Amino acid sequence: MFRSLLICTTIGILAFASASSAAVSKGTSMFALQLTSGTADLYDPSGLAGGSISAYDHSEIGAQGQYWMMMADDYALAISAGIGFFNEKDEPGDTAPVGATDFTYKQSSFNVRIGGDRVVNIGDRAVLYFGPGLEYWSGKAEFDDGTNPSLETENVTRIGLAGRIGAIMDIGSNWGFTGSIGHHIGYASAEDQGAKATWWASSFDGQGGLIFMFGGSQ
Repeated sequence: MFRSLLICTTIGILAFASASSAAVSKGTSMFALQLTSGTADLYDPSGLAGGSISAYDHSEIGAQGQYWMMMADDYALAISAGIGFFNEKDEPGDTAPVGATDFTYKQSSFNVRIGGDRVVNIGDRAVLYFGPGLEYWSGKAEFDDGTNPSLETENVTRIGLAGRIGAIMDIGSNWGFTGSIGHHIGYASAEDQGAKATWWASSFDGQGGLIFMFGGSQ
């Protein structure tokens, strides 16, 4: 329901957007520092004893830097790079067997995206952007039960398409806030001790943070 409402609202904004005074224009550069949320595509190495591995996905949070270069008044080249992570610690309770230890699970990843955004100025205080991109993602997981050496997976790689829609809200003369939501679909693969897993991965993601603008006519 929320996604449907967001799509309808976006269409309405596009239909009534005013271009009377451009917030960004050709030659403008923008750089954003953002917090992110997304999905990591990983594999469970416990099946190696039986000769195979199995894929799973897990939420992750992170941070990224993103750069836009306005190639025209309504089109921008967009490049971003970021990291993702997740940490979990499980402590045994009163009913746990004698000698039970803490269990720790960790994830880490990095990603790079390059794409193009259609840019719509909404008056002189806001900007809407949307467009496709190509994404490369790589991540791994670590399992530690406190009794044996920690088990770390090999890197999983994911290559695919990543589209998004977002907006910029001007706060000062050359800085503001930007946020976006997106969706990716890609091909993931992993290999460990000869065992291989390949799968199609799909999920939603989001970003938000501060943006700084240089050049052009804000």
